[in-house]
Amino acid sequence: MLGSNEEAYILGLWCADGYHRTSSFGLSNINLSLIQRFAGFLLKSFPKERLRLRGYIPRYYSGTLPSNLCKICSKISYLKVKKARHIAYQIYINSRPWLRKYRKMKADLRSIPEGKIIPYLAGRFDGDGSVARDFRKDTRIVYSNINEATTDKNLLGKIRSYRTKIYYYKNATTYCLYVSRYDAENFLQEILPFSSNLISLPRRD
Repeated sequence: MLGSNEEAYILGLWCADGYHRTSSFGLSNINLSLIQRFAGFLLKSFPKERLRLRGYIPRYYSGTLPSNLCKICSKISYLKVKKARHIAYQIYINSRPWLRKYRKMKADLRSIPEGKIIPYLAGRFDGDGSVARDFRKDTRIVYSNINEATTDKNLLGKIRSYRTKIYYYKNATTYCLYVSRYDAENFLQEILPFSSNLISLPRRD
């Protein structure tokens, strides 16, 4: 069961960019603020010593690395990757119970409480969503399979009458859930209080 809006957000973020192995539960992302938020959530239940952080650095990267990550994790390792274009991070814990818990919640998304749908979608949007600069056109969330895209479309449809469509891009082998430009601003305003990526939206008087 989802205990809070923050947990619903974390579930959405994990569904978008989750890292999981046999007993590992975590997040992979190039956005350091999302890594820090995910770590902050884990630190509410685990000591800092349980967290692991990996950084994947472009092979010829010569810039500086973040110096404040020791606040969220005591074990940090970096690996240079030949094909990497950006620094990517992976934060995780080794916990079979947590991995089982979140896998079950992902499998049961259709029955997520209505009050948790918006924060969940905010996490999904932060992980795999985007919008044009006018905050109307191309408001979308990207998925690797049709089932997850359809589930989220139906979840949003349970609580709002926003116009949405799913498109399949054959070359990229991805599915995109689009929110109509006529409803995009309202959708973004709803997820704004929970989102880490949407700092603010322009006012239209």
